[in-house]
Amino acid sequence: MILADKILALRKNNGWSQEELAEKLNVSRQSVSKWESAAAIPDINKILELAKLFGVTTDYLLKDDMEKTAYSDTDETAKSIRVTLKEAADFLESKAACAKRTALGAAMCVISPVPLILLAGMADAGGSSLGEDAAGGAGVVVLLLMIAAAVAIFITSGAKMKRFDYLKKGDFELEYGVSGIVKEKKAAFDKTHTFFVTAGAVLCILCSVPLIAAGVSKASNMTLIFLTALLLAIVSFAVYLFITAGSIKEGFDQLLLEGEFDPEVK
Repeated sequence: MILADKILALRKNNGWSQEELAEKLNVSRQSVSKWESAAAIPDINKILELAKLFGVTTDYLLKDDMEKTAYSDTDETAKSIRVTLKEAADFLESKAACAKRTALGAAMCVISPVPLILLAGMADAGGSSLGEDAAGGAGVVVLLLMIAAAVAIFITSGAKMKRFDYLKKGDFELEYGVSGIVKEKKAAFDKTHTFFVTAGAVLCILCSVPLIAAGVSKASNMTLIFLTALLLAIVSFAVYLFITAGSIKEGFDQLLLEGEFDPEVK
């Protein structure tokens, strides 16, 4: 039995159409058709992929005198988890929600010194009924509460994504048609990702302009304090945009095994 007949038989045994096999191998349906009609021979990399996909040895595929199917000792396809459209949608939805929560936690960490700065500054300028020590203490308490809340957000968000840990290993396979839908969603998100990253970068660059202008114009200390708080608020919002956009994009890359999740990159 020649290679073409073996590919045809193994494909039918698995109940796959030529289109389905082509998608699993990232080739065109015409390529599979040519392989099965002996009009072309797959390259060595595709033969290795075929052996892994069908769970057979490369010797069985390449040696015409081997008529009996020779299965490999370690059937990788048995280990691979098949991800359905619903599971992929649940993951992307959970990833987006987790991204927003994580981004909020990070923004809270950045902005947490603001109450301390404002209370201490107002007490120093005599604009508060609290003494300097009381104002400083209250500011530190608020800072610690915000940090504690942010840490709680990080932990609970990580716990909610725990059930998708298997995706980090890359030992999964998207069911037929899922890859195309995920790619469409990623393409639709690309504009939002670019906007968030661009806006975050611009905010980080320009956030110090009001403070610099106030310093040059010899503004009062209280004005400088308020503008310092504003600077941190702007940076925290930029951080929120960066993390939200980056985490959601990471979810798409994780499902499609692209970017840092590409097996070759890993």
